Amino acid sequence: MNRYVGLIFCLFIIFGAISHVGFNYYYDILSFLFVIGGCAGYGLLKNQKNKFISNCGNGAVYFGWFGMLIGIIALTAGKWNNWGDIDKTGNALSIAFLPLFYGYIIKLITLVFKRN
Repeated sequence: MNRYVGLIFCLFIIFGAISHVGFNYYYDILSFLFVIGGCAGYGLLKNQKNKFISNCGNGAVYFGWFGMLIGIIALTAGKWNNWGDIDKTGNALSIAFLPLFYGYIIKLITLVFKRN
């Protein structure tokens, strides 16, 4: 029971901070799908049925980092011709960090459901 209360408390704090900034800055479906796909794939890759949830949480963090690195490389390589334009660069940089954010949120949620 304490796990669920702790999760709700943590998510309440996170969403409270997000609501202060604005939810529209934290939404990118492609980043989310990238992390969810990596999460599930890593859970299956480890091939440990008794630790599937824990492995999914770890995979979410790993793919969050991969997604951020891919986003920063695309940003600095000028993929969308945004380098030097502070408005475009700022938006692209914020999106580049979203996979990492999603990965840690998923990891936090999986902590509640993992088997001891």
